[in-house]
Amino acid sequence: MTSNKYLYSLLCILLLSLTACKSCSYSLSGINIPVDVKTISIQYFNNQASYVNPSLSQKFTEQMKDKFLRETSLTLVGQEGDFKLSGSIVDYKTESVASNANTGSSKNRFSMTVRVVFECPKHPEMNFTENISKFQEFNATETFQSIEASLSEQVSTQIIQEVFNKVALKW
Repeated sequence: MTSNKYLYSLLCILLLSLTACKSCSYSLSGINIPVDVKTISIQYFNNQASYVNPSLSQKFTEQMKDKFLRETSLTLVGQEGDFKLSGSIVDYKTESVASNANTGSSKNRFSMTVRVVFECPKHPEMNFTENISKFQEFNATETFQSIEASLSEQVSTQIIQEVFNKVALKW
């Protein structure tokens, strides 16, 4: 019984020390956002790539907003959030990555690069500007136009997850 009392006492002390730290940022879910950060503003990600998918910017921006609203307690504001995300889609392309003697190209790669600017005026040491690139390969027998929506969704999700990891998880 003594070890149970010891374990219970240790657990109580740990919980009290965590709740006593008002300026600490901690989380049991992995989210690592400073406690004084309450809002986020996410600006429209313009498509500046040479190939422009007309709906990509809107979809990408909305997916980014949804990710932060679903997985954090941050409130979305139009401008001047405690966290500020902005940027642009700077590359959006397909290229051949594997070939065979009979048909030429056998595999193609769709890739997308997004320039992300993150600012936190309350914690400027967290700021970063970075190009984030992701890709998906597909069989050359498929036309890009027939699978573009699916591929751009997958790659956008990967990029948004990486942004989220850098901002909210500090990876």
